[in-house]
Amino acid sequence: MPEGDTLFRIAAALGPALEGARVVALELPRSDRRGDRLVGRRVERVEARGKNLLIFFDEGTVLHTHLRMSGAWHLYREGERWKRSEASASVILAVPGYVAVCFRAPIVRLLRASSLRGDALLGGLGPDLLADGFDAAEALRRLRALDDVPLGVAIMDQRVVAGIGNVYKSELLFRKRLDPFAPVRVYSDAELSDMIELGRRLLQANVEPRDAAGTYRGPTGHYLYTRTTRTGFDRGRRPVSVYGREGHACYECGAAVQMRRQGTMMRSTYFCPRCQPTRNAPSAAEPPPA
Repeated sequence: MPEGDTLFRIAAALGPALEGARVVALELPRSDRRGDRLVGRRVERVEARGKNLLIFFDEGTVLHTHLRMSGAWHLYREGERWKRSEASASVILAVPGYVAVCFRAPIVRLLRASSLRGDALLGGLGPDLLADGFDAAEALRRLRALDDVPLGVAIMDQRVVAGIGNVYKSELLFRKRLDPFAPVRVYSDAELSDMIELGRRLLQANVEPRDAAGTYRGPTGHYLYTRTTRTGFDRGRRPVSVYGREGHACYECGAAVQMRRQGTMMRSTYFCPRCQPTRNAPSAAEPPPA
């Protein structure tokens, strides 16, 4: 599943092509004709919120897509040949000069911008790790509300912080030498805050830099794929430290990297049993760390 940095890059690449342009056509799944009423309207902005992509229109409608495991956004010049079949297109958004196509997206919705705050899927999202105004104190508060949940599950909860998936979960917990299977309550506020800050820095390391004026310049080319090469986890020397490396030697200690599944969705967690030793909960007579 694409994580927050991937959606950030997609939004940044779509924005220059779509923002301010009038809609020529908007085709939605299953013969949904609601897109017709947006023809002639302007695209106000394209925004990533965690793992969600939002396209805002000037009359108050928002197009929401979530790619999950199968989806991908592509951006084509007008008349350019598509790299995938039109039959697999979930959204086709045409503006003068460009066609943005979302393929095989499990979630495609039109909703009103005024309803976002109370929306079941978007309203409860935690602070976005890539947002300029990221609220670290609120992220810690939300994480503390899941004190009895294993840390590897809690940090993936998009209601805590938005943007972390399996790759970043495994990598940041390894880097901070935290046990993914211990409950949140065994960790101090300082440890959790450091982990959240590292998660923010790791995502930031995987998005293109802004220019001197602070403007994000998206990737060149017109194909926006969900699979991206991860860099920055180990100062650029290697893409990842533990993710996807089950059975291989840990770069730090030589122990075999392991994988266990966590949570109701049985998501994979990669870890080093030597670098991330079991962290036991304190006894009733022993207070939690300050």
